[in-house]
Amino acid sequence: MTWRNYLRDNRFLLLTFFFVLVFVSIIIWLDPQVRIHFSNLLYIWLILVLLFSFYFLFDFRKKKGFYRELKKKLETGYILEPSQTHNSEEKLYIQLLNIHKEQYEGKIEQIQSEQKEWHEYMTSWVHEIKTPISVSKMMIETELITKAIEEEIEKIDHLVEQALYYNRTSDFSKDYFIQEIDVGQIIKEAIKGNRRLFLSKKIRLQLDLTSMEVLTDKKGLLYIFNQLLSNSLKYTPVGGVILIQVLQSERKILVRDSGIGIPAEDLPRVFQKGFTGKNGRQVASSTGMGLYLANKIAANLGHQLSLSSKEGSYTEASIYFSKTVELLRGEFAYK
Repeated sequence: MTWRNYLRDNRFLLLTFFFVLVFVSIIIWLDPQVRIHFSNLLYIWLILVLLFSFYFLFDFRKKKGFYRELKKKLETGYILEPSQTHNSEEKLYIQLLNIHKEQYEGKIEQIQSEQKEWHEYMTSWVHEIKTPISVSKMMIETELITKAIEEEIEKIDHLVEQALYYNRTSDFSKDYFIQEIDVGQIIKEAIKGNRRLFLSKKIRLQLDLTSMEVLTDKKGLLYIFNQLLSNSLKYTPVGGVILIQVLQSERKILVRDSGIGIPAEDLPRVFQKGFTGKNGRQVASSTGMGLYLANKIAANLGHQLSLSSKEGSYTEASIYFSKTVELLRGEFAYK
């Protein structure tokens, strides 16, 4: 801090002091009851200006020392702690700087955590996608172009889509388009995309669809439902059954399979990032990211996922939707 900066910051105090000094002097000089010589009045002025100057000098040195100490601490990465030697204004500055520092460090920590998560995910993703690429290349080189290569390409497509949605979850507002959609269209599209697995594993499909309009992002909901359906297909043995229901009264889509089920100890952790569980460790293609991303996208869209299961018997997954569309329709009907 320089004298120039200090005087500029305190210019209103200086103007107020000189205004009061001149005003009081005029009152004294014009008062007929008070007889004072002009030289005495100047002497009083001099004394007051000197006292005020001493105050300014003391205050300037104190603030200059405070700012010097504060700058030194900031350069070393530390913030002062309020003490009895600091006045209320200085304590407020210190508190504000501490708050700002905590927020800044929290933001840095969040960014670092996101970068670490992205790095870990991409490392896992690259490792997973190498397998279907290698198998496809081998089939092409040996000229064994069969239906198996289509399955490998579908795996690659699924992994690429998963990476794209992982990236989209970091900036929800720019990538989602909310509109009114009939969930039946989403279900039929997902079934069509997974028809090869239904046929190759001879899994029977039971459909119980009723018309239900929801406010959602079409691509986001399709990804969520695809993930639930692909999990059912993955863990349901040959000849099993998958039931898909739309329960309009409960505003939900239900997917129930007759698969191997989920162990009770794994069930509370199925939506955690990277968690594969007992069943996932037995399947090479399990990354532990599918349900994590599905749950995160569902939360962004205002939906809710739930999972219940009995090991060796069944797994039941549900997507719950809000009643916003019904309420809006009721309001319009009322009007």
